[in-house]
Amino acid sequence: MTPRVDRLPRLLPALALTLGLGSCGDPDPEQAAEELAARKQAVTAELRDMATTLTGEGLAVERAQGRVESGGMSTYRSEDYLVSAVVVGEGDEDELVDRTATALEEAGWTRTSDGLDADQPWAQLERDDFRTTISWTRHGERELVLSLDQDGEVEVPEDTDPVDRDDAEDIPLD
Repeated sequence: MTPRVDRLPRLLPALALTLGLGSCGDPDPEQAAEELAARKQAVTAELRDMATTLTGEGLAVERAQGRVESGGMSTYRSEDYLVSAVVVGEGDEDELVDRTATALEEAGWTRTSDGLDADQPWAQLERDDFRTTISWTRHGERELVLSLDQDGEVEVPEDTDPVDRDDAEDIPLD
């Protein structure tokens, strides 16, 4: 029996998990590096699209940075690529968060939750397999920060050295 095409997107993750579990053993370092590079490229491209959207709404996106973050547990090691940028615009704190989130919603993002009336206004949105949080810094200079990552992570060999958390790189947005 042939699976229906509309079920295929739901079947692919299960198939990938099944194949992944069946292959038991340390991940291939080259394949892990390629997957992380693809993730980095996808997240960076998404950030640039977001910056274009927000700029079109009278906001500015500045000081974008990306970094690899190590993770995992005792049974596996993983890496993920995360980016953040500062959003600049006019208005009070909750208004600026809402304005940023609304602009992204108009570009196809879905607001999953927010705390616009909180002491520290924030909003979370998703699109495809990307997740973003818009929130005010809690320490240091008061800035509205947009953080972005892609769902999931890249499994890496257990002997991979952890990534230095201070190894962020600037991302040009033009």
